Amino acid sequence: MQRHLGLFVLAGALAASVWGACQTPTATGGILLTGQWGSAQGRFTATQVTTTFNGACGSGSSNEPIMLDKKGRFDIVGLYGAAGTGQGAARFRGTVGSKSLTLRVVKSDSTEAVAPIVLDLGQQPALATCH
Repeated sequence: MQRHLGLFVLAGALAASVWGACQTPTATGGILLTGQWGSAQGRFTATQVTTTFNGACGSGSSNEPIMLDKKGRFDIVGLYGAAGTGQGAARFRGTVGSKSLTLRVVKSDSTEAVAPIVLDLGQQPALATCH
């Protein structure tokens, strides 16, 4: 009995860590994601009402919160612009893991603005130089 209880507690802790950055509210679109992620490639912030990305080579935002699907994926519409240019329509696509977020930004003409990058939960970025 004690062994089963231990496994149950371990399974619960694992599940909690997977969704550690997510809040509990479940809406029609899935599970609300909030938090800050960072790496040398950028900083990504998701709140209950907006999403922002600041990268070494550009930035973007959305007036949509992120709602994860059952597999931890998201796809939202926003604006993105390379450093020194105006912003245009773009999609922010990604997946969330236990403590990381993989982000890809695609412009409205389907060209990739930001190649897939991995950002870590709670990490303060030291942005790299744009190449």
